[in-house]
Amino acid sequence: MSLQFGEAVKIVAQTKVYLLYRTLVYSAIAAVVAVFLGILVLIGSVFGSGAAGVLFLIVLFAGGFGFRLLREYVLYLLQAGHIALITEIAEKGSLPSGISQTVWAKERVMKYYKEVSVLALVDQLVKGVLVSLNRTLFNVMNALPIPALEGLANIVQRIVNFSLTYIDESVIAYTFLTGNENVFDAAKSGILVYCQSWKALLKNAVVLTLFSYVFVIITTIVFMIPLGALALFLPPSWALVKFFLFVLALFLGVSAKWILFDPVACTSTLLTFLKEAESTKPDPEWESRIEAVSDQFRTLKVKAGEMMRPAEDAM
Repeated sequence: MSLQFGEAVKIVAQTKVYLLYRTLVYSAIAAVVAVFLGILVLIGSVFGSGAAGVLFLIVLFAGGFGFRLLREYVLYLLQAGHIALITEIAEKGSLPSGISQTVWAKERVMKYYKEVSVLALVDQLVKGVLVSLNRTLFNVMNALPIPALEGLANIVQRIVNFSLTYIDESVIAYTFLTGNENVFDAAKSGILVYCQSWKALLKNAVVLTLFSYVFVIITTIVFMIPLGALALFLPPSWALVKFFLFVLALFLGVSAKWILFDPVACTSTLLTFLKEAESTKPDPEWESRIEAVSDQFRTLKVKAGEMMRPAEDAM
């Protein structure tokens, strides 16, 4: 297992503009969360903590829907642009000289995906296929060198599912690597590469996911120090305020992971994926095996065929 963490950090450091954009986007989200928690404190002081708790749960549910919309219309494009930059640097050693990173990356993404909705669809289909594969065709428990897994099967499976986000970003990168403008076909080929190299890729992704948990714990503690000090000066009757300061510290810790750790982890997984792709030719025999366990893979094949037909008709 080779994480190539140092190389990943060097590559990500060359995409400072995108790191800044990630910081701005997630900082804006954190600011909205902070304002919302302040409003909850005000409501709690007027109507009681029970009212604040009910509103917290309602907005938490609605916020999940809102975050999905934000992800589909803002974060997908931001993430894909960053992946395009990282893939270019990983393959060629540097970006073209004299370019605007944001303009170049957006043009690159739009060249292949045309619309953000197409990017979102490909991403969701790839995620669905990867989850199906790791629940059916692949024996994850035997692949991971962790003792006493029998009693931790459900926990390990959840960790594996979380780790798939790094692999699915590598499959997206495969589109930029191959230059295949039929993005559904490129995603299908990327999945075949994963199937033929899944042990090496999954081990790296799981280890990186475990590291991300440690990173969140550390960054949350860092944010808890000043916010906890503030909570100590508040009177005992302000228990609700203290609780929301804790929630804010936790959210800031997770945001730091999204901003700083995830790009490096994505790059580390991508480097492993590119190395495997160099020596792995997609094997069509895998297609029937994957189709048997994944509806999403069958959808990918149908979409790939639909994109090929207009090109054939034009000829």
